[in-house]
Amino acid sequence: MRHKRIVAFGGCVLVAMAGCLPWPEATPSSDTAKPVGLIQLIEFEDIQGLRNWGYELQQRGMKALAFIQKNMLDEYPTEIKWLADQGHEIAGGYAELAMWDVAYETQLQIMTETKTLVEQVTGKPMRVFGSKYFAYDENTLKAADALGLDYILARGTSDVEVIVYDPDEYECDIISVSNVTFEDMGRGSLCDYSLWARGSTAEEFKQVIEQSIAKMPKRIMFASHTYLGGMKQAWWDVYDWLLDAREIRWAADFDEWLKPENGVCLRLPMSLIPINREVQYTTPAPTTPLDELADVDQMYNPCSVP
Repeated sequence: MRHKRIVAFGGCVLVAMAGCLPWPEATPSSDTAKPVGLIQLIEFEDIQGLRNWGYELQQRGMKALAFIQKNMLDEYPTEIKWLADQGHEIAGGYAELAMWDVAYETQLQIMTETKTLVEQVTGKPMRVFGSKYFAYDENTLKAADALGLDYILARGTSDVEVIVYDPDEYECDIISVSNVTFEDMGRGSLCDYSLWARGSTAEEFKQVIEQSIAKMPKRIMFASHTYLGGMKQAWWDVYDWLLDAREIRWAADFDEWLKPENGVCLRLPMSLIPINREVQYTTPAPTTPLDELADVDQMYNPCSVP
């Protein structure tokens, strides 16, 4: 049972607990005022983009949250274990179903199978789960509590600011990821695929990132579908620029990103926690199809099996 300390801030009720506290009261220095950033890696299809990201982050001494689903765990267990051993947080992913209005028994079965496989491959507890579109409902949280999970990933509800919601009724917390709004294209995650699917170019992705950083959120997440962001040169160049950006204070790892001083958590009853079910790009409409984008020069792969 986690011990919570309730704090009032700006007319809202915030809760301070392990990995989830309101921003500090003291006037921050120029460095601590920077958004605290984390990269999320998402992969459903192939391994090479994930390999490229793994190597790049290894060189920089950085860790990511890796959203991995069953087929990747089945096909590339050695390389996924390497990522876990390097300190990357492996989130179990189920990208075949959006868990909105799905029966509890179905969700529990899916999450149990996912957790079992992640832990068999990595040898570490699975603490984070996400479904297609980062969809969830109360049945998701009930299943997460039954399995002892710490976090569920959710679509963004507060623009680019990551918000960690702590429902009164459940132990599992909800990570509402960074979100952006596009003219005539609806809202979507701060994610390469989300923009590519809406017809944006890599250069436009960079502009969106710049605009998002300029809003000075406390905590921010950048998501890369690695077959795009880790494989296509124009999109990789944006991340290369981003990782060098002095405007971001990169968290050492997932737990560092969730430290008390690095963000805000709202403790609320479920009835008051906002939920984002908006999905306007179920059929991608990119300006340039994936197979027409130039690949990166393949980086050395430290994950490869001899």
